[in-house]
Amino acid sequence: MFNCEGDARHCMLISMPTAPGRTRRLLLWRNNGRDFNERDRLLMRVLRPHVYEVYLDSQRRLNKVPKLSKRELEVLQLAAQGRSNAEIAHELFVAVSTVRKHMENIFDRTGVRSRAAAAALVLPHLSVPDVR
Repeated sequence: MFNCEGDARHCMLISMPTAPGRTRRLLLWRNNGRDFNERDRLLMRVLRPHVYEVYLDSQRRLNKVPKLSKRELEVLQLAAQGRSNAEIAHELFVAVSTVRKHMENIFDRTGVRSRAAAAALVLPHLSVPDVR
């Protein structure tokens, strides 16, 4: 059970996803008025993934990590696994030229010119380990 800190009379603690061995939480408190009820808890359950995405977006901007499309992230993740453009195209059911264009876009947005550098810049900031 979590105890409210300071003068807060009512509090609610929401855990956020994070790496193993780390903790990230959002603490909401009310100094006066009614306690948090089931509706409040349900609302936070619904809002939690969106609040987490806002947090991740702020971290991306803080670290100057460019935002890539979902498909570009898929391509980059497969490229980071050492797959060739042809292998990526086969797995994603697209043309090799489409994969090449996605890689060009990734390089332009990240400002780097290698798959490894792009992966090192972008992939640590993903909200989910596997974007697919």
